[in-house]
Amino acid sequence: MALSPDEMDAAVLRNLAERSGLTLVDWITRLEASGPFAKPAEAVAWLKTQHGLGHVTAQILVRKWKNRDRPTEDDRSIETILGLDGAVVFDQLVQALRQSIPTLVVMPRKTYVGLGTGRQFAVAVRPKSGAAQLWIGLIAQDKAQAPLPKAPKLGGSDRFIHLLEVESRSDLAGSLAHLRAAAGVSI
Repeated sequence: MALSPDEMDAAVLRNLAERSGLTLVDWITRLEASGPFAKPAEAVAWLKTQHGLGHVTAQILVRKWKNRDRPTEDDRSIETILGLDGAVVFDQLVQALRQSIPTLVVMPRKTYVGLGTGRQFAVAVRPKSGAAQLWIGLIAQDKAQAPLPKAPKLGGSDRFIHLLEVESRSDLAGSLAHLRAAAGVSI
């Protein structure tokens, strides 16, 4: 399955320091010191010829460098998207998930927060109704537990077919099992 542009950027940036020896901040500093470049294509060419980077990696770095002062949807706080109670529960889930999924990526968007590794496997949203503090749409569920209800369309996709309703912090163990199953991680 092909990665979306955002997933591709995240994958390249996640491995950047390991593959190139420099972080995103280091590369931006180099671009700032070496410019000005008349066009972004000149900066891409410079990264490729002077530093041996691949074309896609160079393009992503130049895009990050050019947009570094521009606010994006990713700058939205998780608290704004999920509400205070939902953000607290979401943070606890993310911290616990990172113990078994160190490559976990959190992707704040305009109306939801995505979770993924090489692919997005869950979206968290503010509940529309009920007692839940957090709704999480999943692509799969833990079959050892009671089945989850069908999810409404969440995150703009029909891929998230199971609805995990997290009502309190006491729901974390079962929620983590479903999230790991959606991520394809067994423990």
